[in-house]
Amino acid sequence: MRVAAIDIGSNSIRLLVAEVAGEGHGSLVTLARAGEPCRLARDLGRTGLIDPSMANRAAHLVSEFVQRARVMGAGRIVAAATAALRGAENGNAIAHQIEQEAGIPVRILSGDDEARLVYQAVLAGLGGMARHSPCVVFDIGGGSTEVVSGLGEVPGRWVSLPFGAVSLTERFLQSNPPSPEEIDHLDAYVSETIMHQCASMPSQTPLLAGVGGTVTVLAMTDRKVASYEPGMLEGWRISRDRLETLVDRLCRSTEEARRRWPAMGEGRADIVIAGARVVQLLIRRFPTEALVCSTQGLRYGLARLAAQEAAADARQPLSTAHLPVDPSVTRADTGPGEENL
Repeated sequence: MRVAAIDIGSNSIRLLVAEVAGEGHGSLVTLARAGEPCRLARDLGRTGLIDPSMANRAAHLVSEFVQRARVMGAGRIVAAATAALRGAENGNAIAHQIEQEAGIPVRILSGDDEARLVYQAVLAGLGGMARHSPCVVFDIGGGSTEVVSGLGEVPGRWVSLPFGAVSLTERFLQSNPPSPEEIDHLDAYVSETIMHQCASMPSQTPLLAGVGGTVTVLAMTDRKVASYEPGMLEGWRISRDRLETLVDRLCRSTEEARRRWPAMGEGRADIVIAGARVVQLLIRRFPTEALVCSTQGLRYGLARLAAQEAAADARQPLSTAHLPVDPSVTRADTGPGEENL
């Protein structure tokens, strides 16, 4: 089954086109993946609103990705938005705007649904090394950070922390490079939030896996690769000592210097320090020998969800074929004519 997933994140918008076997529970083969920066969370903490120019860019990008997926023969397309639209006062209106331009429904995921989908995607990508192990998975986005503990492929407890690389940068980091005082204030806030909201999770874990742009930058820099090659990064382990060194190096660098790093993608240099501090504090909260890098984040979970829903549609009468399979996954109210394709 050929499906597509579009992840409308707080910092970027990502596309995945894939072949999925077993109605979403089997293997997944990547056919195409793409991503573009789109700072939907810019100034969101200050204004409570998504900027119209960013909303217009998001609508254009999603529409472009939908057309690309259709050209590639995707029979089901799922588009889902995360923290920016979830938290903005005009989030539903922006979702409706994207729907109108792109021609497909846009779901606004709850933090719990986002965490669950990310966990399942990461564990499926890591395969044997994680299938039977206690583990903690995290995904650092622009406006939120999902943390999930579980045993193998079965998620246990999860939480959506109310900060991400964009929101933390805007709130705490003004200097270039950030001053020690700014770093201390960021660390104190993040540490306290993690301590309270992750209190029911294990005190340590044999496997700590991270996903997201910040983790990709750290893995590429640690492995000394200049271009993004998922096969070289999936499952890459960064020891605690090397991670501490990398984060310290980032914190001492200027934004201009970071832009010249081969691993630094577009729209990442100004926010990567905040993301890296979160990674550093999470590995201190969940002591383990190394951070494991995953390249299969939310869009992979959405691709499997698309396959599951398509299979369910095929088994249902036509009159109910487009009802959501998972009622806990919400989306914007679009009225009639909301079929995917």
